[in-house]
Amino acid sequence: MAPFQKVLVGVDLLQADGVGSSNFSPPVAEAIKHGLWLAETSAASVTFFAAVDLPEATIVSLGGDASRVTGQLRKSGGRALDHLVHEAKARGLTADSRLVSGEGWVELTREVERGQYDVVIVGTRNVGAVERFLFGSTAMKLLHNCPCPVWITRPEPHPLPTSILVASDLSEVAENALRLGLALGALTGAKVNLLHAVDYPLDRLWSTGLLDTSAQIYHDKVKADGRQRLDEQLARVAGPNPSVKAELHIVEGLSIADTAVLDFIRVHHVDLLVMGTMARSGIPGVFIGNTAERLVTHVPCSLLAVKPADFTSPIGLP
Repeated sequence: MAPFQKVLVGVDLLQADGVGSSNFSPPVAEAIKHGLWLAETSAASVTFFAAVDLPEATIVSLGGDASRVTGQLRKSGGRALDHLVHEAKARGLTADSRLVSGEGWVELTREVERGQYDVVIVGTRNVGAVERFLFGSTAMKLLHNCPCPVWITRPEPHPLPTSILVASDLSEVAENALRLGLALGALTGAKVNLLHAVDYPLDRLWSTGLLDTSAQIYHDKVKADGRQRLDEQLARVAGPNPSVKAELHIVEGLSIADTAVLDFIRVHHVDLLVMGTMARSGIPGVFIGNTAERLVTHVPCSLLAVKPADFTSPIGLP
């Protein structure tokens, strides 16, 4: 079975050429392109979703009272979504749309909970003057709160990934991320890399004189243990006859795993990073961990973030 059966695409109606236009800004257009491609590749259904939530300043700039402006946007937005549905059906896809009132990331999360989607796809900002990829507030809030995998797209010439990196901390949720990474590799023919960044915590005690073990022997043992556990994780997920092979990499994180991941992405021209997130134990909601938290504000490629199986969103249904 394909990893994705129901695809949800977030559409920001305010990022269009004009009211009711189906010509969207590059980030939104990229999410739409990815959604159509993924649905087509996976034989999945696709739903285009938009929420109408106009700030007062926007209402004033559009020259009208709240109810009239909101009504106009819902009408014109409905036409834009209908156009996207028509485009998807013309490609032989099962497609529909949802248009609701409320804050975008909250309503997207609720739609995921109602519709049991397999993935939500949203666009975000382009690389800025500081040459880093900045995720907008909607994307960040989805990463923290949405119960299904979140695919945040970066504008690319083609949505088809050619180089996939799965970053593993050897946890159970990393296995879920690896499972999706391998499935996408099988669908697209992309090269799949599986990376684990090792740390040497005892190095921080070396200067105290408490340890007299050879540092090199210690480092070699840590890397060998990491490699063995990564091999075992891959074997559990891929099985004895994998449809796609993954190339394993053990790198030295030196206490900052995100630096090692970012360096690998740049050197190997990765266009999709797949990684798991960490749940707060016993608390609804997600804390995506120090490494992931830093990565999502710097990663120069698209990101597919996977939640733990027992994750519960703090955003309940109304």
